[in-house]
Amino acid sequence: MSDIQSGLVTLRQATLDDLKKLGEIEHRCFSNDRLSERRMRYYIGASHARLIVATLNGEVMAYALLLLRQGTQLTRLYSIAVLPQARGNKLAEKLINDLEQFAVSCGKHFMRLEVSENNVAAISVYERLGFKRFGIYTDYYEDHSDALRMQKVLRFSNKAKAQDIYPWYRQTTEFTCGPAALMMAMKKLSPEFDMRQQTELDLWRRATTIYMTSGHGGCHPIGLALAAHEQGYQSEVWLNQALPLFVEGVRNQHKKDIITLVESHFEEQANRTNVPVKKFNWGIADLEAALKAGGTVVCLISTYPLAKLKAPHWVAVTHVDDKCFYLHDSDPTTYESHLLEFQHIPVAREDFLRFTCYGKRKIRSAIVLFRPDK
Repeated sequence: MSDIQSGLVTLRQATLDDLKKLGEIEHRCFSNDRLSERRMRYYIGASHARLIVATLNGEVMAYALLLLRQGTQLTRLYSIAVLPQARGNKLAEKLINDLEQFAVSCGKHFMRLEVSENNVAAISVYERLGFKRFGIYTDYYEDHSDALRMQKVLRFSNKAKAQDIYPWYRQTTEFTCGPAALMMAMKKLSPEFDMRQQTELDLWRRATTIYMTSGHGGCHPIGLALAAHEQGYQSEVWLNQALPLFVEGVRNQHKKDIITLVESHFEEQANRTNVPVKKFNWGIADLEAALKAGGTVVCLISTYPLAKLKAPHWVAVTHVDDKCFYLHDSDPTTYESHLLEFQHIPVAREDFLRFTCYGKRKIRSAIVLFRPDK
């Protein structure tokens, strides 16, 4: 039985005047992994966050923090806490329901969270509210306990389910997103494939072009397909533009000439090794057909819709359903300041082709892989 009798419950957005009370709730409810006052202050004003409080008879007794993932259908219930004396008034349920309505109003249709596997009471609440388990983070909390990953689909049909297990790999350099995405796709096809740094770097050396952008060379789609072919996979390249693809990324004519030469050589190698380079205006139906046929797909995307960065980036397509495409991103550093998700990122079907267009020419490129015996 709650120490406080049921009374008038009010939900509202947190303000800076609530910081002292929020700190008290945080320290009374958690013994570790606490949010600092500085972080609370930041989230109160952050455009990608919503921090709300629940008052009982006028006194703040609970809070919940939701983070929104830009450019995707995803939100994350990052933290929720209810003072012990106020439990039994369904404050957590009311806070979550309010945040679900807010998420949907922002065009978000997935809510995810992490909860300690030892927190049986919280898990029970989440399951009662419709959250489903779909994964685990080992050694996640400061006390080294594991975290269950849970997801709820907000006002979607039952066809939008938690995704099957798809291997994820964190790239070890700032320039190896292509090899990392390729390794995830190969691992999905061949569970025995060993994803490790040496392979990541070997694939980058095989697939990279020169002067693609500033800094280290980026991986060319044909180069990645050739690298996968040499690993024993059937691979093909889909391009919606003629070569060369990336000359607009540099200004110096000498560098443009080098890029043109490298890309031409990649195409010659593909022709010699029977790696198809298909030049057509591919779209969603083509991707769906490849996945349905048992293939895996690696796509070049623009990071601008996700993080406002004008850079090409390789991701693995992990799944597609009637509402969304789902992506694995090997570089979580782009989003770490926002503490957001980077596995099975849901992108609405109607937005996906916009994600896969890079540069002024709106280049779209994908690599499709099949097992050798396909």
